[in-house]
Amino acid sequence: MLGRKSTTKRELIELYSGLLSGVWGKASELIGENLLVFLIQLTIARMPDKASILGGVQVSEAGISLEGIEDQCQDTSPEDLHRAFQGFVKNLLGVFTVLNENVINQGLFYLDWLMDHRGEFELLVLKKLGA
Repeated sequence: MLGRKSTTKRELIELYSGLLSGVWGKASELIGENLLVFLIQLTIARMPDKASILGGVQVSEAGISLEGIEDQCQDTSPEDLHRAFQGFVKNLLGVFTVLNENVINQGLFYLDWLMDHRGEFELLVLKKLGA
């Protein structure tokens, strides 16, 4: 395209690094670092066709880093790098969506149980509070 400069691998890595750091900050507040590490590693493992690129993603309880990606992907085009990270983010958000749906379903189950056993629950609370 005229007037459009091509994005370098370094720029893509910086873009996705910022995006994933933002996701890390919000998601770790909600579900904790250990579970988030597991979910990210699970997402990477579910994408074996992108292992040569995503294998360089470093994730631990301290956060997520793309430090070694550029050296690891010297033979990878910027387009392939973008497609790999685009797929990774899409799959990761899919995992979060399923997790969120399960949390909502579990909450609705507990609410339904409480509504069905309201009297028993109230008696238990009164007994525990000593009233």
